[in-house]
Amino acid sequence: MGKVFLIEPLKVLRQAITLSLFPEHDVMGKGDIGASEVAGFKDYDLLIVDAAALRERNSLTPDIIRAIQGCKTPTVWLEEDPSSHTVKREKLVIVKKPIEKEPFQLAVAGLLSPPGHAKERIGSLVAATSKETAKKESGETSEQSAFRFIDLVDVVDDKPPPKQGKKAPRKSK
Repeated sequence: MGKVFLIEPLKVLRQAITLSLFPEHDVMGKGDIGASEVAGFKDYDLLIVDAAALRERNSLTPDIIRAIQGCKTPTVWLEEDPSSHTVKREKLVIVKKPIEKEPFQLAVAGLLSPPGHAKERIGSLVAATSKETAKKESGETSEQSAFRFIDLVDVVDDKPPPKQGKKAPRKSK
C-alpha cells in the first residue's frame, strides 16, 4: 500500500483519481499547494500533479515548478500536451490528458514498484502510448473499434402487480 499525494484543483477529478487508486493506495488530495508545502512530499511514495489544470488556473507558479523539480518523490505529471511540460527530472512520468485508465495505472504501478520492475512497466507504458499515438495519427481506426460496447447483465422488466379493486368508503350511520 503506497501513500500518494494528489494535487488536483477540480474536486470531481480529485475524487475520481482517488477512487481509481483506492483500496491499493492511501491517497491524500489537495486542490492547491504552495511552494513551501513541497518539502512535505518526502513522506509520500508518489506525487500526482495535474499540471494542465493548475496552469489553467494560474496556480502553477515558477516556485512550485522549481520545488517539484527538486523533489525526490516519484511523480506522475498530468498534461494535455506532453511537449509543454516544464519539469524535467528522474522518476517523472507524463500521462496525457484526458486520463485513460491503462496508461495511468501503468505509470502509478511503474513508479511504485521496485526498481527492477519499474523500468519494465514504464517501458511498456511508453510502448503502449506510442502505439496509441501512431494509431490515432494514421487514422486506421476500424468502425468496429470506434464503438465501446457494454454488457447488459440482467434486464428485468417487472410489471407492477395488478391493482385490487378499491374498497368503497364506509358510510357512517
